[in-house]
Amino acid sequence: MSAADGKRPPRSLGEGPTSVASVESPFCRICHEAGSAEELLSPCECMGTLGWVHRACLERWLAASNTSYCELCHFQFLVERTPQPFSQWLRRPSPKQERRTLLSDTLCFLFISPLAGVSGWLCLRGAADHIESGSRSRLEAAGLIGLTVALLTIYLFWTAVSVRYHIRLYQEWRKTHHRVKLLTPRPPGPPASLNPLLGPPHPAKRPSSSDTVV
Repeated sequence: MSAADGKRPPRSLGEGPTSVASVESPFCRICHEAGSAEELLSPCECMGTLGWVHRACLERWLAASNTSYCELCHFQFLVERTPQPFSQWLRRPSPKQERRTLLSDTLCFLFISPLAGVSGWLCLRGAADHIESGSRSRLEAAGLIGLTVALLTIYLFWTAVSVRYHIRLYQEWRKTHHRVKLLTPRPPGPPASLNPLLGPPHPAKRPSSSDTVV
C-alpha cells in the first residue's frame, strides 16, 4: 500500500496462485527435475509428488540398486534385465588393484606363453638327439623330458589359476550390473487435438442437393 493514495500496488504475474501452482507441479523424485523432454510416469502405488518419476531415472536406479521394487511402497515392477557385455566389464571403473592385476597377468601371459613354447620345443629336440645318439645319453634325454613336463605343468597351472580368478570377478560383476528395461505400459491419453470438455467433434454434415445454391 503506497503512502500517497492509500491503494495496494497491482500484483505481478509471478505472485499469487500462479507461483503456488508452479511450485506444486509434479517432478521426478529421483532427479528432482520437472522440465524435461521425457514425460513423468506413476508406475507404483506412491501418492503425491513421490509417485512421479522419469522412466530413464527409474531404470538407472533399479540397475544400480539391483532391485525390482519400489523402496517406499514395495511395489514389484515388471522389468527386463539384460546382462552387460564383456567389453563393458573391461571398460568399467574398477578398483586400481583389480585393474593392475589384470594388466600384469595379461603381460605375463603374453611374455611367458612363447617362452614356454620355445623352451619345451628345445628340450624335446635335445631329448630326441640324445636318444638317437645311443644308450649312454638316455639319462640326459629323460631329464630333458622331465624338465619339459615340469615347465608345461607350471605354465598351465598358473594360466588356469589366473583365468579362473578373473572369470570369477567378471561373474560377480555381471550379477549386479544389468541393463534394466521397465515394462510398465504407458497410460493411453486422449489425442491432443480433442478437447475433453467439449467431447468428440461431430462429423461434418454433407450438404444435400436441395441446399445447393445455383
